[in-house]
Amino acid sequence: MKDKLEIIRNMGLDWTAFRIKYELEKKLGLLQKQFPAFSYSEIDLSTNLTETRDLTALLQESRKRYFFSATPSGYKDMKEVFQLDQAIAEADDICEHKFRYFSQHLFSYDELEWHYNPANKNSAPADQHWAAIADLGSDFGDIKWIWELSRFLFVYPLVRAYAVAGEDKYVETFWAYFEDFIDKNPPELGPNYKCGQEMSLRLMAWTFGLFAFLDHPFTTENRIELMLKAIYHHADHVEKHFSFALKSVKNNHSLSEAAGMYTAGMLFPYFDKAEKWRKKGKKYIQSEAMWQIYEDGSYIQHSMNYQRLAIQGLTWVLRLGQINNDLFEESFVQRFRQTILFMYQHQELPSGRLPNYGMNDGAYIHPLTSCEYLDHRPALQAAWYVTNGELLYKEESVSEIVYWLSGDNALAAPASNLNQQSSSFEKGGYYTIRNEESFGMIRCTTYKHRPAQADMLHFDLWHKGKNILADAGTFSYNTDMDHILYFNGTASHNTVTINNQDQMKKASRFIWLNWTKSKALAFSQRLQYQLFEGEHSGYGEITHRRGILESGDQWIVVDDLFGKFSNDKVSLSWLFGVQNVEKFSDNEWRVSIDSTEQWKLTTYCTQSFSSGLYKGSERPLKGWRSLYYGYKEPFPQAVLECGADQSLRFVTVIGAAEAKHFVSLDNGKVTIGELEVNLNKIGGDNIFNMK
Repeated sequence: MKDKLEIIRNMGLDWTAFRIKYELEKKLGLLQKQFPAFSYSEIDLSTNLTETRDLTALLQESRKRYFFSATPSGYKDMKEVFQLDQAIAEADDICEHKFRYFSQHLFSYDELEWHYNPANKNSAPADQHWAAIADLGSDFGDIKWIWELSRFLFVYPLVRAYAVAGEDKYVETFWAYFEDFIDKNPPELGPNYKCGQEMSLRLMAWTFGLFAFLDHPFTTENRIELMLKAIYHHADHVEKHFSFALKSVKNNHSLSEAAGMYTAGMLFPYFDKAEKWRKKGKKYIQSEAMWQIYEDGSYIQHSMNYQRLAIQGLTWVLRLGQINNDLFEESFVQRFRQTILFMYQHQELPSGRLPNYGMNDGAYIHPLTSCEYLDHRPALQAAWYVTNGELLYKEESVSEIVYWLSGDNALAAPASNLNQQSSSFEKGGYYTIRNEESFGMIRCTTYKHRPAQADMLHFDLWHKGKNILADAGTFSYNTDMDHILYFNGTASHNTVTINNQDQMKKASRFIWLNWTKSKALAFSQRLQYQLFEGEHSGYGEITHRRGILESGDQWIVVDDLFGKFSNDKVSLSWLFGVQNVEKFSDNEWRVSIDSTEQWKLTTYCTQSFSSGLYKGSERPLKGWRSLYYGYKEPFPQAVLECGADQSLRFVTVIGAAEAKHFVSLDNGKVTIGELEVNLNKIGGDNIFNMK
């Protein structure tokens, strides 16, 4: 009961009341009545249209409202720049029923199975109403594996391949798979109607294929009519069910669903509900973005990948608005710019990667690029151009999304001259420290909205494109609790754990209790050094305070623990994002960056400690990392453990193997290069004394 009361306090009475009402509606069968199953063959499309012209003529008018009015004629000339051989190869696989899930797993089918989970080889019921099918814990496993194929993201490589190669098979595959989906997914039956976000992403993908292949002979009147029926149903369903995303899910789902409504309303003005969808979509795109994106550009879901998902959806609708002179409020556009800048300041160039921070479910909703899934430049390039009329990066290879949404003339736009620098994002609680070759990210915040992972004071470190100290990622939402607690919990993050407990209490797969309270104590840049200090109270009467100081590309990390101890066990974890790590001694690890450069990580402690280096260990579960959803791989993880009945301090020095340093815990001094750093007593006002 105590946990339930805390959930109510954290999530609010409105959320709680809505959830109770919604669950009652499910149990009483009211959702089945509100969303009754039917067949598209029963529908007379003309009753939903405000115009009587033939459908092809209507769609020709609709295409003038779209990103392109014909397949781009100059696209073939970009074959090498955009690496379109990859698009052709992927499209050829798709034509042969081979699909890549979450940018990583390749599965092959004899025939399409829209309700099948290839990860556990089980299927969800296709003949049950969606409201009667569970999201989690069912025999068919993680529903995301089913939804991934049904998002129709394979449409984008089919269009890209057709635009460069011109082969009819790509068009026929699009229509054949669409018809197969409709045949095997009667409206409102099966798992593919459970989520309005999934339906919205599918709707967007359908429009991309529809307008790209509109002039092809395979795009027949019958297929057009079926497509318009399905789009109408999807938009209508999303609008009717939107309150669930708005009041219960309260994250990127509402943005995606608002984008789906806006897309249908804007592109098909002859639908009788088009104006309702357009207005409602536009209203909530703006209002939801204005609270989901904090003033400093950080995002409510505390996730780099979910932030990219939101950015891609907003880019899509903002560009549609520009084309159709339906402009959005400047305050919203400015907030959108700020979230792009936030991502840019956390980006490693030239790879385009960001820290693998927060939940990463493999989403890449508009994959109009051959760049790697982990490369965020294509999405940010398109967003920056739509909001500013300039490019963010000079490389044409990351500009294919820009090309499709804004035309080839956009590639000639100037690149903004933006600098990456040490930055603080206090609303979201992100701090970056940068020098010419390295950057670190530190997390320190008091949660205002639902947390995703128990990772306060996590430290991510990058050097010359290599993720030296890394975040473990997510792996899966629907796996055993040990894996959920490892990847989402404190143990996999580069921070301190006490008594093998997380900083917060796990209530369910997506709910944490005892939300961590933190505060930043210092963040400054000087000629000789840069530093950050912060602390959190996630362990009750014990405070964890962390200080990070960078000088000359050497990094000092000081972890102080103070408060009320009772023979506690303290662990300090360092998960490496590179494979070649060797334990040199009990307190030193050698890290091979490449064949010519080696770093070392050395840790000192005021208490005696033991240490281990784990890689792919199942018991204990340590030494794992997941860059792609549903995929984990062994990575080295150093763990130091000691008993504590009083305040203690860890000092970790990270830098080039040949760099000299000196640590005296008794005297509170650390020397790196020519800089002498004085440390205050544990539990004082600050860690570093730089006066």
